[in-house]
This record gives sequence, C-alpha cells and structure tokens, in this order.
Amino acid sequence: MRLSLEEQDAKAARRRREKPQLSCNLYSSLPESTITKSPEQLPASNVRDRVKQLETQVDYLMGALKQAAPTPPALQDKVLSTPDQDHHREDYHQDPRLLADTNGWFQYSQGRDSYVGSAHWLAILRGIPALRDVFQTGSPIDDEDDPINEAAEEEPDLLGYSERINREDILKAIPSKDFVDTLIAVCFINTDNEAMIVHPQTFQKEYDRFWEDPTSASTMWIGLLFGLMCLAVQYQQFSPNEERRLQIAGSQPESLVRLYRQKTIQCLVLSKYFQGPRYAVETLLLYLFIEALRGDETKNLHGPWVVWGTLVRIAFRAGYHRDGSHFPSISCFEAERRRRVWTMLVGWDMYLSIQFGLPRMINPSLCDTADPRSLLEEDLDEDMLELPPQRPETSRTVPQFHVAKNQLLSIFGRINDLTMAADACPYSEVLRLDKVLTSAYESIIPVWRPTPRPQGPSSLSQSSATISVRCTFLSFIYHRAQIVLHRRYMSIGRNHQQYVYSYQVCIEAALTILQHQWALYLETRVGGQLCRHGWKFLSLLTQDFLFATAILCVELGEEIALADPSSPNYAQISIAGGDSGNYAGLGDRVFDTLSSSYIVWLQSNDSESSQEIKTVVAALRHLLGKAQETEFVQAKKKAPTPSTSLPIAGQGIDESGNTQSKQRLQGYGLEVEKPRSADVYWGLGHFPI
Repeated sequence: MRLSLEEQDAKAARRRREKPQLSCNLYSSLPESTITKSPEQLPASNVRDRVKQLETQVDYLMGALKQAAPTPPALQDKVLSTPDQDHHREDYHQDPRLLADTNGWFQYSQGRDSYVGSAHWLAILRGIPALRDVFQTGSPIDDEDDPINEAAEEEPDLLGYSERINREDILKAIPSKDFVDTLIAVCFINTDNEAMIVHPQTFQKEYDRFWEDPTSASTMWIGLLFGLMCLAVQYQQFSPNEERRLQIAGSQPESLVRLYRQKTIQCLVLSKYFQGPRYAVETLLLYLFIEALRGDETKNLHGPWVVWGTLVRIAFRAGYHRDGSHFPSISCFEAERRRRVWTMLVGWDMYLSIQFGLPRMINPSLCDTADPRSLLEEDLDEDMLELPPQRPETSRTVPQFHVAKNQLLSIFGRINDLTMAADACPYSEVLRLDKVLTSAYESIIPVWRPTPRPQGPSSLSQSSATISVRCTFLSFIYHRAQIVLHRRYMSIGRNHQQYVYSYQVCIEAALTILQHQWALYLETRVGGQLCRHGWKFLSLLTQDFLFATAILCVELGEEIALADPSSPNYAQISIAGGDSGNYAGLGDRVFDTLSSSYIVWLQSNDSESSQEIKTVVAALRHLLGKAQETEFVQAKKKAPTPSTSLPIAGQGIDESGNTQSKQRLQGYGLEVEKPRSADVYWGLGHFPI
C-alpha cells in the first residue's frame, strides 16, 4: 500500500532530528560583553611551547563558554551573593597566563626521564622568566659529572644487590660486645625515631639473648641490629660528646658506615624481605634513615623514593594498615608497637611526597590503624594484658609528637593532592583548607612551644633542646603547607585584591623559613651550639630551605620585571592593573633575606659538589645582580660577597641574651631579621622526622 505524499512528509518529519546550528550566527548573537578575544598566536619554538599554547587556548574557550552560559533568574541573585560561588566564577575569568603553572617540570636527558611536581623548588625556579638565560646555558642539574653520585654508584644498593651472601660472614662482621653496646646506647640517645620503631626494653631482652647464642637470632633481626649500629655511627659524627665522638673517630667512621650499611642490605636480601618476615618493615625503615643521611643532601632521597614504594607494599602485606584490635591473635602490646611503626610510615609517606611534589603512596581511606597512645617506653611491656591510660598532654611524649606532626602532615597531604590535581580547584576551597590548616596548627603548637628558660648556655638541657626542635619543625610544616596551598595565586595576588591574601601568606611564610636558615647557619659557626654537628645532619631540612628560596626568587623576579620596562613580563604584569606595593619595604626584606640565603648556600659543605646547590647559587647570583641594575634596589646596596672572616654564632645579641628585631650582621652590610635563639634552638641531634 503506497502512502500519500502528505503521509510520507509526516513520517519523515517524525524521523528528522534537529541539529545544532554551526554557523557564525551563533557567535554574533552573543552579547558583546561575553565575547572573549582569542590569545595571540605566538610562534612555538618547540613541542612543549606549542602544547602550552594549546592549553592556553582551551582555557580561554572554557572561560568564554562559562561567560556565555545563561543564569536562571531565580538563581542569579543567589549565585552573586555566595562568596564561594563568586570565587569559583572568578577563577575561570582570570587570565590563565597570570596564574602559576601547575604542570611541574619534566626533563629528558642522557636517556633518562625526570619529573618533579609544580610544588618542587626546581620547577618553581624554572618558571621564573628572569632566569631563562641561566637555564638555557645547559642543564644545571645534570649529575653525570657529580663526584658524589659516581662514588655512590660504586656502593651496592638494596634493589641492585647481586653479591653472594653468607650468614657466617655476616656474623663475623659484628664487632665486640662492648663496642656494640656503645653504638646501641648512642643510637637510642641521639634520636626518638628508633624508639618508635623498636621498643627499647623489648629489644634489650632480644639483644641479651643474641649474645648468649648468636645463632638463635633471625637474619632479619641481625639486619635490624646492623641498621641501628650504622645509624649510631652516623649520629656520633655530629655528637657534642667529645669522648664518644673521638672513640668512634678512631675506628674510621666512614668505613664503618659502609660496612654496616652493606651488612644491613645483605641481611634484608638473605631474609627475602619482599616476603615480609618479622622485622622486615622495621629494618627497611632504618635502611631508609641510613640513606637519608648519606651523600648529597639534595639528591639522597631519590633512591629511597623507589625503595619506599616497596616498603609501603610490604607493610600493607603485613597488615600494618589495619588496627591490631581487630585480630585476637595480636596482643595489646604488639598492636601498640605496630601503631607506632605505622605512624612513622604515614609521616614519612606524606613527607617524601611533599619533598618531591609527587602523589603519596598510602591512601588514608584504606587504613584504620589508630594513633598510638601517649605513653613512655617504660609504660609498655610485652607481657601486659591491657594498655595503660594515656599520659596528659603536658608529658610531651614521643608518640604524642609524632601524632601531632602527622595531623599537620595529613592536612598538608590534602593540600598536596589538591594542588597536584589536573583540574584547578575553586579559590573558595583554597581558603577553606587555609582555615583548617591554621586551626590545626594553632591547636597543636602551644603544647610544643618551649617554656621560658634562664639565659645562658648552662641553662640548656637535653629536654628543652628537644622541645625546641619539635616546635620549630612543626612550624616548618605549617609554613611550607601555606606556601604550597597559596602558591598558584601568589603572583596574581600582587595586582588583584581578591587574591592579595595568598600573596601575603606565601611571602611571609618563605621569609620565616629563611630566617630560620640564617639562624641555623650562625649556630653552625665557631662557638655556636651546632658547630660540631655540621650541616649534613639536618639534611632533610635542606629541601625546605630550597623551596623557600625559590619562592622568594619568584617575588624578586616580579619586582625586577616591574622596575624594568624592557622586561618581557612588564606588560603582562601591568595589564591587570592594581597596586603592586602591597607592603611597604617588602622588596627590601626579600632582597636582604635572599642575600643572606646566598651567603649560606655559598658556605654550605656541598656548594662545590652538589649540582642542585650550584643551581640555586647561580640563580641567586643572577637575580641579585639584575636587581642591582634596576631601580628596585637602592644604589648603595651591593650583592653580598662572603668575607674572609665568617660571622660567629651569637653576633648581634645584646647583653641580656635577647636578639633585637633587626640587627646588622657584621661582614655583610645587610640587615636581616633574626629570630631569638630560644625560638630556633636546634638541640643535640634530635631530628624529629
């Protein structure tokens, strides 16, 4: 049956699908105020520049679509009156070129791929336009000729160990009991880390049984013993105890470190650590501590980063991420011991991810291990039937500190996840996390703030020194977390009032960190409280100092661009309008602080061997020199040159022992704010991470 013409048209109409109009009429129909001009087409010198150019175009397109989207009348007033939504809308309206890059930095050199996140100091330095000439001369971090790395390659590491191993040879390497007794005592006296990993009283019982019958101990336990011995030698090289230090020095400490490290690795391999035998997690943690104290302080965590991934998986395989109270076969003592070890694992996981600007390896949502109780070592016994109640906050126990530290690091981890995300978050979320971070810090720090003490070196005690170290380290975590959270909005905050808070937070936090660096530097000079400890023992803090230096280099580069109309960045910064002088005299403070930091890096023990410290020194020399050439710095100011007579600790302190808010540091002609020594005393080797 044939359909009529009308019926055929009706049937075709039912099948027809309306298609969107793709002509230019759609564009011309939009209100003129919503049309955004495309960015200029810049010549792409390489593939990376072309990719960044395409990303910029996509950002502009997203902004145009956001502006063109109609807002329902019923919701329009509500949207405009909600601060969070308003910040979210502003994020998309901002010129992406004015926001800090969040892609990180990637290098392909000598057949190796290397990536660091956007929060890494090297990625920040490479994003400074004023330093392009420095980095274009060649790769400043090419370590092919680094003598430290060449020497390190001659020594076996855990993942590449292939020598034949014999248990009898391992036992023969153990020195006399008297010497081992000294090393073990040194290890537990110098830091709190080992007491969190190995319960001293329980270890002492196992230690006594070992000397009664060395063959009865497991190979992994022997590896644990060698790990403690190796750390003791490393600690003792910086000991203030002259007698013990000379005793270790007479035994060639460098050779002992190599020997004990090698035996620790051999015990791990011979025990098949990847199968997770008892004490495997604890011995691997000690091995990571050993590696962290070796070699170039700016590179010595790269190898352990790979080992760390293995350690985390072994810990998961051993069930450390689940609380021991779930399992009747685990005693209350063993459950508490595992909580302490897990607390150390979580802290290190967040700390290492922060240092490299890379994702953390432990997902908190998969773990339910409780925090360890605030107890002293003598409160625990392997035969106990139930745990005693927690000690009060005023006790300031070791587990209490690590729990407090992890509370800050946990928030820092959330900040790190947020800033590393591929999609930008609304500014309202940044402000919300800022409040969470500050609230947590203000609730934690009063417990760990040192109590006032009488002036004079004789008044210092081991306990007060430890408390000061812990307080300072907590402040480092807080200030660095602030910078990472607000860094994306730091540059734009110079000229846009809604982001000025981020600008202020970043600069003040970086200034505070580098003021601590200068105070620490003075204490390592002759007569200082750390003159025998050396710079290397605080190697884990070097990354914080590098990070703060990079942040202030960004600020100094911005100031140079503002003062130099010929700078290619001058027009971009000026387009946004606004007042760049957010703080009176801030530029001078930044210049003076970076000048002091420049001196510290030049005087570092690794200034000639570390390629990364050479990079920082070159960047500072270049920026400080350019600052002199512009109107930013007064003509009377000169870039600092280290004098032949170095400053000694305590310079500028008045007769009462207090430090004035501003002091002239002799030999450099600079005025730098130096914190009071009571606030930055670094103690006797108690590094709290």
